[in-house]
Amino acid sequence: MSPTFTVVIPTYNRAKFIRKAISSVMKQTSKDWNLLIMDDASTDNTRKKVEKYLHLPNVMYYRMEKNSGISKVMNQALALINTPYLLQLDSDDWLPKRTLAVMKKYIHKSRAKTALYYGNVKIWRVKRGKYYNPFLVRHKHFRNKYQFLKYNRWMVAPRCYRVSALHEVGGWDTSDKYQGRIMEDRRIILRLIEKYPVRFINRKLYNRTKHKGQLTDGKMKRRRNHLRKKTFSYYLKRWGNKYRAVYGYREGYLVIRKLKKRRGRRRRR
Repeated sequence: MSPTFTVVIPTYNRAKFIRKAISSVMKQTSKDWNLLIMDDASTDNTRKKVEKYLHLPNVMYYRMEKNSGISKVMNQALALINTPYLLQLDSDDWLPKRTLAVMKKYIHKSRAKTALYYGNVKIWRVKRGKYYNPFLVRHKHFRNKYQFLKYNRWMVAPRCYRVSALHEVGGWDTSDKYQGRIMEDRRIILRLIEKYPVRFINRKLYNRTKHKGQLTDGKMKRRRNHLRKKTFSYYLKRWGNKYRAVYGYREGYLVIRKLKKRRGRRRRR
């Protein structure tokens, strides 16, 4: 019988972080997991860093033929796994030791159609190998899909997906001009939340890093804002065009400040 979870670690040139991510999976109190390391054609010594774990029967390493971007990497991972749930762990982040045990408890308590489980996140700044000044991001329950559409805080994590739901919505979208390299997290959740319930777990279940390797320049911000606008407009129209968005900016990123209900046309007498 296969485990409940496959923890997928997508990585690209994160050799100095990845062992911490892998170690956090190894230390889980629940052993009900497989681990799949997805290397997006790294040019550093990532392979050497992970080799010590590859003798384990529940650890798999897959290297993409060329650098393809996060959405294509996650779609390839989806094609490789055979467990009912997929938990994404970025290679510069790590899990608290009870994350999978807590996830499993809530999966057993939830409706079968729930497509995504997530919790609260502790953010750590990293400089010269030192982790400092952590702060907690408390997420929330989304009562409907519009609440998530305009949610403009740190992206929810950990993202533990029901695999059958991912297959049913067609996986991660790569049809945009950036081929799924940007905003893959928000866009896959939008695909899911319009069809399925999601579940917030009010526990700290993820550690995320903030470091200079993640810095976004002006060009990338413009790309993200372009795709944000297209994504917001697409879903508002797809969901019946009931609302129009009032846009603004937060730390240079386009956000929906509020949604205004559209007035119906007056009938002619």
